[in-house]
Amino acid sequence: MLKSIILGVSDAIEPKMAEGYTVDGRYRVEQYLGSGSYGRSYRVFDNKQGCQAVLKALRLQKRLSQRNISSFRNETELLRGFIHPAFPRFYECGEFNKIPYFTMEYINGKTFEQLIFSEGRIYNENEALSVAMKLNEIIGYLHSQQIVHRDVRIPNIMIVGDELKLIDFGLARKLSSGTRHPAKKPAKNPYRELSVCSDFYGLGHFLLFLLYSGYTPEHEQAEERSWEDELQISLPARQLIRRLLQLDEPYDDWRYVQEELLRITDLQAMS
Repeated sequence: MLKSIILGVSDAIEPKMAEGYTVDGRYRVEQYLGSGSYGRSYRVFDNKQGCQAVLKALRLQKRLSQRNISSFRNETELLRGFIHPAFPRFYECGEFNKIPYFTMEYINGKTFEQLIFSEGRIYNENEALSVAMKLNEIIGYLHSQQIVHRDVRIPNIMIVGDELKLIDFGLARKLSSGTRHPAKKPAKNPYRELSVCSDFYGLGHFLLFLLYSGYTPEHEQAEERSWEDELQISLPARQLIRRLLQLDEPYDDWRYVQEELLRITDLQAMS
């Protein structure tokens, strides 16, 4: 409740940049894209380079804390270091009217949130697992660089053609040797756990969103049921998701996840 009040007050004090507004005499705002973990994102036109880009500016309430400013800079540095087709290319960083910002590649695609909830896209089990394999490969690259994303969710996963893109690195962190493996006890918020398990947890929920895209309740339910009761999926897929969600022994390496995904899809191909 308090967080919502603070956000509302800060948004009233510092409203969104209007269409046509120019940042640093260079970036003309074309469209407000939304708010992420730390910043507001806009599609802008870069008058210097003559192309579209995304400008992400640190929100007012986040600028009040040095810790949040450091996290924003951390996102900047992570993106600056990436050379990979699954992530937006980093362009520039700066400060305008005491507002830190950076610019990056504009990805002309759709998020899975848009595909499922706005366009009604439906994924069967085989399609969902195939998409999950692509996403897991991206997660694997991050983990090989000792990075965890910690925000693998449908608004942050985009598709362009047949390729997936992972965006919003506001919560991403570098791993130390002692934080790579799962904790002995499940984290209170598995999404924010500083280990590879946080991204596998996100992958598990991502899979559930894809699988639920084709779910229709048979009748009005008196009480809420679990996904295991509602979804008609294979036993191997169910076991995979349980481990991703840390309901059973969690995975500690993306390669084990990929092996299991391949095994399940191979079984389906033979059936």
